[in-house]
Amino acid sequence: MRIPRIKESGEGFYHSMSRVVDRRMVLDDKEKERFRQLMRNAAAFSGVDVLTHTILDNHFHLLLHVPERQPVDDFEFSRRLTALYGQKYAGRVSREIVSLRAEGQNEAADELKAPYIKRMYDLSAYMKSVKQRFTQSFNTRHGRKGTLWEERFKSILVEGSQGTISSLQGVYSSCPLPPHHVRTHLWLTFDDRSTAATVAVRPHTAK
Repeated sequence: MRIPRIKESGEGFYHSMSRVVDRRMVLDDKEKERFRQLMRNAAAFSGVDVLTHTILDNHFHLLLHVPERQPVDDFEFSRRLTALYGQKYAGRVSREIVSLRAEGQNEAADELKAPYIKRMYDLSAYMKSVKQRFTQSFNTRHGRKGTLWEERFKSILVEGSQGTISSLQGVYSSCPLPPHHVRTHLWLTFDDRSTAATVAVRPHTAK
């Protein structure tokens, strides 16, 4: 039985990671750059902020900021759709929305947007998009089938002041450690004296 993930109801900071199946060393420099570009495209679509990241030969770590949900108007919707799906696909969807609006069918236009909007500002949807899209791309290039990742992504909810998060961002990018080491390191190190706040982390992994 899958364990439900712990996620903040609104804004949240997360350390998320995933590993290649069988821990194979398949992410060379070119693959890492492809992953990085897809990661950024998915972030532009979802509204998730990638504060910092580390991509190693067989796994990756992301420090993510998931903001509160915000309204997404048609112009912003088109921009986000283009970032992930490309101009051709986004243009077709956007023209359909414009046409529906012109006919006074605002409810139908909103219904067309709804499945995409649902995936925005959502940690799980963001990670699913990144992992699935990279798998499809990788498999096409290397003539393989099946999943590239060994299991569902792991994620840790990071709690603390903004100053502490900023400190974590710097150390995280220069010290790529496995999740259990990161948890220990956070508890021992990140004490933001200016606000008397200490980072707390709550693991919420599921296998």
